[in-house]
Parts: sequence; C-alpha cells; structure tokens
Amino acid sequence: MPFLYFLLFILSSILQAEDLSSLLKNYKTDSDLSKFTKHDSAGIVEVYTRQDLEKMQVHNLQDILQTIPGIHLLRATNNLTLLAPSSTSKMPLTYTRLYINDHEMSSSSFGSALLIWGNMPVEYIDHIEVYKATSSLEFGNENAAFIIRLYTKNAKRDSGSKVRLMADNKGSYDTNFYTASEIDNDISYFAYANVADTKRKKYYNIYNGQRYTYDSDTNNYNLYGSLEYKKSHLEVGANQKEDNDFLGRGIHRTPDGGELDAYHYYIHFTQEFENELKLQLSYDRLSYTRNYEDPNGIHIANAPLINSYTLRFNDDIFNICVEKHLDYKHNKVMLGAFYKYKEFAAKGDFHDTTYSYAHKNNFSNGLNLYSIYGEDDYDISNTLRVLASLKGDFFRYNKDIKTQNEFVARAGIIKKLEDLQLKAFYTRGYVPLGFYQIYNPENLPYRANPQIDTPKTDIYTLSMKYKKQNYETSFEVAQMETSNNLVYDYTTTNGWKNVSQTARQTLYQLNYTYFFNLQNKLLINLTYGENNTDIKQSSPFGCLIRSYNAYKKFDFYNEFNYKNGYSYSSYSVDASLDWTAAVKYHHTKDLSFGLRGENILDQGYEQVYSGVSQKFPVRDQKVWLNMEYLF
Repeated sequence: MPFLYFLLFILSSILQAEDLSSLLKNYKTDSDLSKFTKHDSAGIVEVYTRQDLEKMQVHNLQDILQTIPGIHLLRATNNLTLLAPSSTSKMPLTYTRLYINDHEMSSSSFGSALLIWGNMPVEYIDHIEVYKATSSLEFGNENAAFIIRLYTKNAKRDSGSKVRLMADNKGSYDTNFYTASEIDNDISYFAYANVADTKRKKYYNIYNGQRYTYDSDTNNYNLYGSLEYKKSHLEVGANQKEDNDFLGRGIHRTPDGGELDAYHYYIHFTQEFENELKLQLSYDRLSYTRNYEDPNGIHIANAPLINSYTLRFNDDIFNICVEKHLDYKHNKVMLGAFYKYKEFAAKGDFHDTTYSYAHKNNFSNGLNLYSIYGEDDYDISNTLRVLASLKGDFFRYNKDIKTQNEFVARAGIIKKLEDLQLKAFYTRGYVPLGFYQIYNPENLPYRANPQIDTPKTDIYTLSMKYKKQNYETSFEVAQMETSNNLVYDYTTTNGWKNVSQTARQTLYQLNYTYFFNLQNKLLINLTYGENNTDIKQSSPFGCLIRSYNAYKKFDFYNEFNYKNGYSYSSYSVDASLDWTAAVKYHHTKDLSFGLRGENILDQGYEQVYSGVSQKFPVRDQKVWLNMEYLF
C-alpha cells in the first residue's frame, strides 16, 4: 500500500508540457465563480475553486478546514469539530460564522451552528472562501473574526443530474445525488441529497479492570434545494447529525454509550430589485440533544457524582435584512439593516445509576437584535482606494439580561504599485455572546449570569502581494487583541467570566503560488503564530504544500501539511506530517473513478486531552474510493 501512494505522487509530478504564454493568453475563468464573490477587502482570504475541490476529491467540510493555513482542525472530547489559530487554544464558537450562499448557519444557543455543520458534505458546493482576521460587516450579519463562505452549485452551470458514491477501508460510505434544470429562461431549480456513515478508528481505556471504548463514528443526512425565478431566489436546507461521544466527560474518561442527536433546517428567500436593492427573509430551526453516560461518575457543578447527563437546546431564529448599493463615479456605497429574533430554550436532566439523586431544570429566553451598517469604498485614483465602514448592533433580551449596544468600525487602504499590491486594515469590534455562555448549563438550577460582558477586539491586518504572469507571492500579518476576554472557570457559580488580561494573537503568513498552466499549479504556505504568553497551546509553525495537476485523462492532488511540535503544561506533542494524495481517472466525460488517501504516513496532527494518557490523531489513516457519474 505505501508503494501505491508513492506511485500516485510520482505520477502527479509528470506534467504534460504546454506553451505557457498561449495558455495564459486564453485563460478563461468563466467556470470559476470565486472571482465574482471574493471580498479582497474583507481580511486574509483563502479561496478553493471548483477545480480545486474536484481535484482534491473532498467529501466534507473537514477536508477543507484541514488545509487552512495558520488554523488547526481539532476534535473536541465529545467528537465535535473545533478550530484553533496557531499557538493558541480552540476558538469559541461565537468567533466563527459559516455561510451557505448568503445564509448564515446561526444558533441562538451557541452563536454558530458550525458544531452541527462542521462535517457537512460539499458535493453541492461550487467554491469556498475562508476569511481570517475579518469582520462580518461586508456580509451583513453578526460579527465574527473568522468566516467560512460556501457557494452552492446551480442549474445555470450544472444542468442535469449526478451521482457520486464513496467508500473507505474502514467501512464508511458517502452517497450524493443532485439534479438541476432550467425550465425556461426565467425558472430553474437545483436539488441535492446526501447520506454519509463515517467510521473511525476505535480506542480503548482500561479502568478498574474494565475496558471502555472511545467511539467517534458519525452519521449525517443532508438536503438542499433552490428555486430561482428571475430575481427571486428561494433556498431550503437541512442537516441531521448523529455522533458518538468519543471520550465523553466522565471524571475517569470511561464512557458507556452516550451520543449527540442534532438537526438544523432553514429556509431563505432573496428578492433583488432593479435599483440595486436586496431583501432577504429567513427562518432557522435548530435542535441539539447531547447525552453522556459514565458508570464511574460525571461531575456537574455542585451536584454529587452522576452517571447520566442529558442537555437539550432548541433554537428558533427569524431574520429580515435589507441592503442597498449605490455606485458613483469614484466610490461605491453599501447601506444595510437587519432585524433578527433569536429564541432559546434549554433543558437539563441529571441523575445517578440508582436515581438516588435526580434533577431536572429548564430555561428559555429571547433576543431582539437590531443592526444598521454602512460602508464607503472610495477610489482616490486608479491605484489607491480607501474604505471605511461602521455598524451598530443593539441587543434587547426578553428578560434577565441587560441591554447591550455594540459597534464595529473598520478602516483600510489598498495601494497598487504596478505588480505590487499593499493592503492595511484596522477593525474595532466585539465578540457576540451565545446563550450557552449566559446560562451556564452546569448551574443547578439554570440562571442568567448578571456579570458577563461582551469581549472587545482590535484587529490589525497588513498584506503585500507581488503578482506576475505565472506566479504570485504574498506576505500577510494579522494581529487580534481581545480585551475583557471570556474564560471558563469550573470553580465559579456562573462558569464563564471576564478577565482583565488582554489576549493577543499574531499570525504571520508567507504564500507562494506558481501556475504551470491552466490545469497545473503549486501552492506553498508558511505560517507562524504567537500569543502574548509563553504558553503554546497548539503548534505555532506550519508548512503547507499543495499541488493540483492534470495529465491527459488523469487529475492529481498532493497535500503535505507539516506542523512543528510543542509542549503545553505536562503534555508534549510531536511534530506531524500529514500527506494526503488523490488521483482521478476520467473514463468518459460523464464517468470518472477516483482514489484518495488521507494521513498516508500515519504521522498526522495529534491532540492531547486532560485526564487521558494517550494521544489521538485528528484524522485517521484512510483510503477512499470514489465514483462519479453525470447524466
């Protein structure tokens, strides 16, 4: 098997020689929609085009999150997807926003629904954009410093039907089907369905002579549909997730069952008018039920040791957004406003094996969020642009929680000097609170935290890009300072609390891209992260090398992801090298077969967890088989 992987790598290095200048002269990117959706002024951006996704043979969002420079893909003790900037610990969910087209996958309870959509399928996605060190003002929704935007396929480009089947060496399967059609020039539809059963390597823990299993298998069910009529666009989407609990949360890490059962569905309507006015209406429903079982005890707040712990969160979100774009000779103005109502309900059920201790509690609340924002993009000359934006968010809770008025301000400059482009931005913002932070689920009974405040952020970004005909290189620096930061303290009544110390995170990123021709390119990213403490909570240095290649009927992809080792507290993590490779054979224009190997060397990034002596890889060593048929 290692020889097969090595052979794939050798084959991908054999490129068909073609005249570079003639290819670049005829380089048409009509199939690349990312050039129409990318916001160059929104922060440090990583773009995954349609060609990239197809060569990579990605099957879910985690395959993309794995390759974001300066960001570590993690899995929580309860098997959920988390992200961590270089050298720092995991980002709170409220730092991150996930969009499918213009719809934010939001959650009243957690701020972001990434915990449900983190391993969503991407077969129906056309391209992906990731924005680091940004604000969400450009996208007209709640504030965030890290934004993932996914843009779906549509009937105008994907008329017809497609089946994609995948299976791996551990017994996983992933099935995808979509169909799309233009009924006439004014009406089109797109419909997609996915079922995935992902098997992962099992690990074991011995306690008091008894063996306990660490199981992290996952089942996913996903639906998406869109209907377009002239300038009206209706979208519906749903994702159901069933997870095993991995390590659980028992004091000895001895889980005996337990699972996550969650779903999220939404409907989103967009109406565009002739005068550059856009109206959006949406509704979300999210349900999240988490159960932990541990015969050797789970510690919750001031309760005695319990053996069963169940939490249920239910969210309802209504949103209306209006945006207006004004184009003048030298500047472009965007004005917008939205109203969002976020309803939250939670229930807890705690008991021991004999029910000698049993407790139930519940709570609910609602948030009325009013927002108004504007941005001016002014061209001083053909080579100099300045941007300024301002946003006001006004939080009005139904009960218990004080009124909050928050503001986001951003200013930037973009200068072009022939082949060199310089960009500098400053953003003053804040981190929104999720209800799970306001109502600590470990309080018995639930009650609002009267002391908690929103953390404030100052984000500075600087980038320099030098671009020639067949290559480009760039250097980017981003620094985020967070004051009034939130930390979780198990010893306090309210759990989450603000601290006076300012947290500072800095990312340095050096990028190089070489375009051999239309089908072949090489990308190299070097990243280094640091914080204002001497503590490294994740790998600070990374080197990511990716090659996208094609030769006759074959597509090739190689990815080398190196992260250096680090020590944290009493734990030590070794350096890692995750090699992923993929090859696809196009038997006909409608039928193709593929092979993708992940963590081929079995030396991928590992995590350490409190209370567990062994380390666990974030990604398993796997081989996926892939078949795609268009009709």
